[in-house]
Parts: sequence; structure tokens; C-alpha cells
Amino acid sequence: MEGRPLLLLRRPYRPPSKDDGFVLLIVLVIISLLFPIVIAFNSSSMVSLLQASNFRDSAYALRMAKSGIEGAMALLENDDASYDSENDRWATVLPALSIGEGQLIVRIVDEDRKININLLVKPNGKDVDKRIERHLRNLIKRLGGKPEIVDALIDWMDKDSEITGTDGAEDEYYKDKGYKCKNGPLDTLEELLLVKGFDKELLFDRGLKDFITVQPTDGKVNVNTAPIEVLYDLHEELREGLCEEIVRKREEEPFKRLDEVKNVIGISQALYAKISPLIKVNSS
Repeated sequence: MEGRPLLLLRRPYRPPSKDDGFVLLIVLVIISLLFPIVIAFNSSSMVSLLQASNFRDSAYALRMAKSGIEGAMALLENDDASYDSENDRWATVLPALSIGEGQLIVRIVDEDRKININLLVKPNGKDVDKRIERHLRNLIKRLGGKPEIVDALIDWMDKDSEITGTDGAEDEYYKDKGYKCKNGPLDTLEELLLVKGFDKELLFDRGLKDFITVQPTDGKVNVNTAPIEVLYDLHEELREGLCEEIVRKREEEPFKRLDEVKNVIGISQALYAKISPLIKVNSS
């Protein structure tokens, strides 16, 4: 049986017209106009989402920080104020507390273990406390820094316009930096980074920040908590070996009364009379 011939239907060929090209052009123009709008909308949505996420995280972190402060205050209120040492509960790193999705770690560090650099220049804004100047210079030298930069710190804090020592700096030095000497005490440790010679390496990497403070203190160092780097050069007659003996003694048992420091081997009555105005056994 012979098959029937297949009948193929074809659309008649129509050459492309100008209208087809015009329509294609319009479509391309519309796409090119919509594309940046879509991208901008998507970017705006992402920014808004990130902002909302950051706000949520910041609020959460703030709540955690407030909880930590409240817990720390409760510890300090129950503390025996007659003496303070590294053995006190407040001085230990408390176990991390899980709060929601985060962790809270509380650590309390007394500022009386440090050198108060705001006492470098006396309240009259003119005179320099030579003992603190020597103490700070020697500390910076031990940390590998240049002790001469203390000259610039004195100029930053004092009220006159005379350059101190060989490395001092007054307003003229800071002109290109866009600011002047403060002529007053520091508000934060980070403010030191504005002072000639001080940098992040010395302050953070070498650890100067751990041994100095700008918080209001009476200038006396808590002999129970002060790092040995602070005890060094506290007084010119307090040799390194005596500082090490003080640390060894307090590790055995904290000094509960100031006169117990006389029991440290090597500290004579005469030396005790010289260092006792500079030290204490508690932190405020």
C-alpha cells in the first residue's frame, strides 16, 4: 500500500520589517532603564536589612554590657574595703554567662594598680611632678619606647607655650595635624595617640595601656595588685629584687595593713618611711 504524500505547510517567508527592529530597540531601552532601578532597589533593601541587623545587635550588646556592669557593682558592694588583692572575688575572671545568642564575660581591674599620668602636671598647670615623670620615663624605657616622649606629654598637658626638653612639642608642631595642645589632663588613654611620639605600637602592642590610667585616683599604688612593671622605679631606692620580693610576699598572703610591707626582706624602716606615702593596700 502506497503511503500518501505528506503535505508540509510553511508560513510564507516575510522579510524583517523596520517595525520589528524598532520593537526590539524599545525592549532593550526598557530593560536598560529598569536594570539599575532593580539593582538600586535590591541594594537599598540589603542596606536596610543590614542596618536593622546592626541596630538589633547593638541593642543586644548594650543590654549585655549593662547586665555586666550591674553584676560587677554588686560584687564591689559586697567587698571588704579594708584591703584589696588579686585573691578577691572581684579580681577573678568570672565564668562566661550565656545570654541568648551571646556570651557575657566580666572582669574588674582596679585603676589604683597603675600610674596616674594625669598627675604628671600639677593642678596649677605649670609645675611637673618629678617623681611621676621619672616613673613614667623608666616605664616607657622598659617597654622599649623612647623616654624622651614624656617631654611632649608634659607640653600637651601644661598651660605654657614653652617647649619641654629635647622632644617637647607645642601648638606649632600640631598645626599641620589640625589641632592644638590640650593644655589640660587627658580624658582617655587613646588621647595619647594625638601626642608626639606616642603610637599604637607602644600603647597597645607593647602594653603601656596596662600600666597607666587617666581615671581620678590619689596617685598611690595598691601594692597588692600593682604589676611588677609599676612597682619598678616607684622609688629610686626600691630595687628590682625588692619589687620581686614584694610580689612573692603578697602571693603568699596579701598585705592587709600598710605596715606589713616592712616585713618584706630587704625593706628597712628608713626605706619604708620613703615608700609608704606612695603605696596603699586597697583600691578605691
